[in-house]
Amino acid sequence: MFRIKNPQVKQTDYFLWSIPVLLLIGFYSMGIHMQRPDLDTVFEEKISCKVNGQISMVVKKQWGKVLYISNNTVYLSEEKPYLCENIIVYSSDDLEYQVGNNITVYGQIEKFSKASNPGQFNEQLYYQIQNIDYKLKAERIFIVDTESSIFHKVLDGIKQRFSTVYHTLLSEKEAGVITAMILGDKYLIDDELKELYQENGIAHILAISGLHVTLIGLSVYHLLRKLKSGLIPATIITIVFIYCYGVLTSFSVSTNRAVVMLTILLMARIFGKTYDMLSAISLSALLILLQNPMQLFHVGFLLSFGAVLGISILLPAMNTLLYSNVITKKSPIHNIKKTISSGILLSFCAQVMTLPVILLFYYQLPVYSILINLIIIPCMSILVIGSLAAGIAGVFFMPVGVFLIGGTYYLLKLYEGVCSIGSRLPGNLLTVGKPDVIRIWIYYIVILIFLLLVKRKQMKHLILIPFLAVFILILPKGNAGLEITLLEVGQGEAIFMETKSGTTYLIDGGSSSIKKVGTYRIQPFLLSKGVDLLDYAIITHTDKDHISGLRELLEGKKIAIMNLILPYQTSKDDAYLELEALAAKKGVKVSYIKAGDFIQDDKVMIRCLHPAYDYIGTSANAYSTVLSINYGEFDLLLTGDLEQDGEKLLIDRLNAKNMIKSTGKDNKSMEQEIVANDRMVTDYDVLKVAHHGSRNSTSGELLKIIQPEYALISCGKGNSYGHPHDEVLERLKETKTQVKITYESGAIIIKTDGKRMEISDYIKE
Repeated sequence: MFRIKNPQVKQTDYFLWSIPVLLLIGFYSMGIHMQRPDLDTVFEEKISCKVNGQISMVVKKQWGKVLYISNNTVYLSEEKPYLCENIIVYSSDDLEYQVGNNITVYGQIEKFSKASNPGQFNEQLYYQIQNIDYKLKAERIFIVDTESSIFHKVLDGIKQRFSTVYHTLLSEKEAGVITAMILGDKYLIDDELKELYQENGIAHILAISGLHVTLIGLSVYHLLRKLKSGLIPATIITIVFIYCYGVLTSFSVSTNRAVVMLTILLMARIFGKTYDMLSAISLSALLILLQNPMQLFHVGFLLSFGAVLGISILLPAMNTLLYSNVITKKSPIHNIKKTISSGILLSFCAQVMTLPVILLFYYQLPVYSILINLIIIPCMSILVIGSLAAGIAGVFFMPVGVFLIGGTYYLLKLYEGVCSIGSRLPGNLLTVGKPDVIRIWIYYIVILIFLLLVKRKQMKHLILIPFLAVFILILPKGNAGLEITLLEVGQGEAIFMETKSGTTYLIDGGSSSIKKVGTYRIQPFLLSKGVDLLDYAIITHTDKDHISGLRELLEGKKIAIMNLILPYQTSKDDAYLELEALAAKKGVKVSYIKAGDFIQDDKVMIRCLHPAYDYIGTSANAYSTVLSINYGEFDLLLTGDLEQDGEKLLIDRLNAKNMIKSTGKDNKSMEQEIVANDRMVTDYDVLKVAHHGSRNSTSGELLKIIQPEYALISCGKGNSYGHPHDEVLERLKETKTQVKITYESGAIIIKTDGKRMEISDYIKE
């Protein structure tokens, strides 16, 4: 028998009982969202198809339109249709589409790409979070019926009118910013201005954030109340207004959060209840995650809720610690000081709670962002309300719009000026890299300890604890030994190497199959490793598939290069001369490497085995630099795009080493060329296969001499050259060499302490 001593059920009991129920709902919902459509099993990457679907959203771009279509039926043939929930369609036609239109699309349906390198944008995860299954490049689109949502049509008309007003009143650059801030259309933002905002930590103002929605919603509410509207009518009108505004701006995560929280705030006033920010944010998070639990992994969700948590939890603790025993003085100077300190503290608390998320996704910390936001945020209410008022006025009477937009224009110029100054300040961007999960856990545990201690003891020195957490997070990781990464760059090659002492090398960096490989693959990888300075960039030869990305790094500002090393050659092609000129322009020291030269860093030795000083080749590939990398007992041979003639010279050189080792003769002239007074390597742990595994590279004779345990091949899947060739793979099989190919493995990572070697694939099956 069980006897209940206290039949009264407390609110805490309801909360505790709800936790397992909510967890079960979350796991079930997550499982549903993680399931892939049956169509996934039918094709590998892309295939021609016909799709019938209904437009749920239209987003305009400079090059055309992006259509989000739902309730889709996909036909790969006339036999069997496949059902698919959401597809994103890229269209460059001139047709006018409305939400609700049923359309038929012919084109290539394609799977989203997975990240194949550390730091690379994961397209598949990004769209899976948004519950979008595939992308479709449209060749032809037919509107089956012209029925559309009147509600969306009206909102779209309003959006177009506002956009026209902003582009009439402002220059292209300023109009791009305002249409992004007020209407959610980001495609017209100037790229340089966007990068400037990102560098200074104010890119959040370019998105429709909770701040925008709250400012607009509360402005509407207070205006209605001043116009003598009743409490209930003003609340209902405001809620309807902000919901319509959310739909008009495509309802981002932060917009969704702000709409829910503002609704709770206004409803609390009706029912005479006290508004609790923590309860409001919890409810809004619950509602968003019940709709789509995958949002938990979305950067917008994490940043939006992290910032509000910082303000609702961390800020009160900091205020308690700093101001609980302070006697308030009433003077203008004191009020100014308090306003400034409160602004800094608010920005600091939001940044502390979101710092791990910022580093997890962006790898860099804008050092002066707290101070810059102190200038930017207070002006946001003027900017948003002023822009909205100018847009409304401009729709009805343009001269009034011209008058009202003046403040907006000068505020945007102020923002740009402040950011320009911030970018010129020393150390404006701190490159930390991607923090590991353990550090993130430790970080938030330290913050939790701080909050608990503040509740128990109000001692001033506790303020140091959040700074300790930040220090733990940004502390450089360091390597236990030598780490080498062969990046997956499609049909091309890029090898990154970092020694125990922190010296960094990039050996080649290019692709002929991936556009902007430097911007979208090499640079994010380097930043994720915490690298914004390359000590050495070594070019094996000047073919596009080995230098295109490195050229981007030289032209850009994110990655600095100290030394550029080119193969020594008497005849220089245009690409070679262009690299020399670009390096000179950027102040990069240029050196030339030939057989017998070496770079030594602590215990790491990089020897050049080819080309010789007097070598005359017939192509860029012929001059391809061959490097022997030795660290303790670990040996790696990098062969670039070496061709048959060059490989024969390499074999002769390696045979000469064998001759010295077997005879013990003191042949000084030979030793000078091979590198005297050091161990001579002829067998290697790892071989980077020459020329992407082409038929005429990596001969059986070479493999017999070097006897590699692993062979790494860098090439793109389905490339037109047939790389890697079957004959090369067969030769490697005969020598019992384990083969790893980048299009299968993704980035291939080697870690060694000079005795043991660990080799792993970034893409796990």
